[in-house]
Amino acid sequence: MPDNRAALNSGERQVSPTLKGIRADHTARYFWAGDIIPNGSRVIDLACGIGYGTYIMAEAGHQVTGGDISAESIAYAGRHYAHPRAEFRTMDAEKVGKLPEYDVAVTFETIEHVEDPRPLLKALLCAPKLLASVPNEKYFPFAGHKFHFRHYT
Repeated sequence: MPDNRAALNSGERQVSPTLKGIRADHTARYFWAGDIIPNGSRVIDLACGIGYGTYIMAEAGHQVTGGDISAESIAYAGRHYAHPRAEFRTMDAEKVGKLPEYDVAVTFETIEHVEDPRPLLKALLCAPKLLASVPNEKYFPFAGHKFHFRHYT
């Protein structure tokens, strides 16, 4: 991802010190994941942004590692979304390489940001289950999204 995507206030990230300030469609993905993942699972939340999703899944009973390219976002996560079952690390989804084993990999609204998603998807083979979401071109057209390389159908 180009460096300008890493900034906390780039306009692409949901930024709020509380869940009430995050759009409901964004938190809903993580509440859903927290509910369907078997209790106590080890989860990687790759491209976690400011960490609200990592927090939601940790609150649901999972041990969650949240990783994001932006050190600023990871610091924000540590200040506002700390949880005893969550840890935050700086990691680049495009260059993450081999990850430790997890029970579930989560990456919501990430794949469209990566020019070549194959290395990211290969890294997420660290878990037997992948939960991912991407914009649907039919409902959220690609035109004008400077942070996206593509949308999907």
